Amino acid sequence: MSIQFFGTLGRDGTRIRLPGNYRGSSRWTPHIGDVFPDFTAMTTHGPLDFRSFAQGQWVYLFSHPAAFTPVCTTEVAEVARCVNAFERRGVKVLSISRDTLEQLENWSNEISDDFGHDIGFPMAADPDGILIRACNMLHPGEHDSQPIRKSFIIDAERRVRMIFEYPVQVGRSVEESLRVIDALRESDRRNVAIPCEWRPGDPVLLPAEMRDAEANLRFGSGSWTRMRSYLRVLNR
Repeated sequence: MSIQFFGTLGRDGTRIRLPGNYRGSSRWTPHIGDVFPDFTAMTTHGPLDFRSFAQGQWVYLFSHPAAFTPVCTTEVAEVARCVNAFERRGVKVLSISRDTLEQLENWSNEISDDFGHDIGFPMAADPDGILIRACNMLHPGEHDSQPIRKSFIIDAERRVRMIFEYPVQVGRSVEESLRVIDALRESDRRNVAIPCEWRPGDPVLLPAEMRDAEANLRFGSGSWTRMRSYLRVLNR
């Protein structure tokens, strides 16, 4: 495989070398901070208009490779088990795959029978892969036709707040998705930064750009501890 230089040289000498066939036309895909596009689809709960579906609420949108496959079955069953946990947080759930609507309906019935959980969220059919391609869910190096396991956390203003990507053979963590939703909400509500492995009730951090005077005004003098100039922990 031929290797060609692609891109510019960084000030510190960093340079990226990519195979020539990686050169391609640039196209938009959702990034963190982007407004998620509106779309329509047929789902197991009927026709869906995303803008109306998401109106004023957060959305957990996830893709899965294919119906009637082992890992996808465990994922859909676990999301179904946790639907109430998403709903308590004001988050709607929506899945999408390249299966037909008939396949999704039959598969969801089998999952309900085997795991004892009704699929309480719509499963969107995208057999032509229109949305899946637009959202960069197809990674040819991973699989030539099935989407990867990609998840978006989208806020009430339809802005993408988090993107997860998992390979075809490894199931995602629904618990981690819920944890991130809690972390994003905590960060928004209190204007704080969230440390590694944070859980609700744990200490949080002051954002790097927040000055001490602002922290004292917002949270109160003595409410935070300085460990380093760049590491300040909010005690309560």
